[in-house]
Amino acid sequence: MKIDNQGNTYRIWLSRLVMTMVFALIILLLVFVSWFDNPDLPITKYHIVILISVVYLAINWLNYLKRPYFVSYNDQGEMLVVRYYPVSMFTSRKHSIEIPKKQFVKYELKPFLFKSQHYLILHQNFRGKVASYPRISLSAMEKEDREKMLQSLGKYAAKA
Repeated sequence: MKIDNQGNTYRIWLSRLVMTMVFALIILLLVFVSWFDNPDLPITKYHIVILISVVYLAINWLNYLKRPYFVSYNDQGEMLVVRYYPVSMFTSRKHSIEIPKKQFVKYELKPFLFKSQHYLILHQNFRGKVASYPRISLSAMEKEDREKMLQSLGKYAAKA
């Protein structure tokens, strides 16, 4: 079974781009339109610019805390393969985890961000000990794809 969330990562990139462009246009309009230059108004255009900037920064901070990752899962063949990288403008490091199905021990889901998102942690039997891989954020995966992937991982997990 092959699963990836490429469509969701494109949607995240596009929404960030559109949000940035709309923010810039609103700021430009507010600064150059003289409608808010009326001294009788209790609020100036600079107050509105600051308010919109705070809202924009809050939305971006929340999206940053979600830490969306592109995730590709493949369980065909003798290996479980998970490829992932953060959906970020400044990070281009791509990671890959390849675990032989016979050495896969278990997976863990750890909640984060007020328990609304989850990290996936994979465990492998390596030289007689259980080794853990770095956590992978599943916040950009659709619920159905995440459930399919977890069901597949559960099928290959070692029975205790």
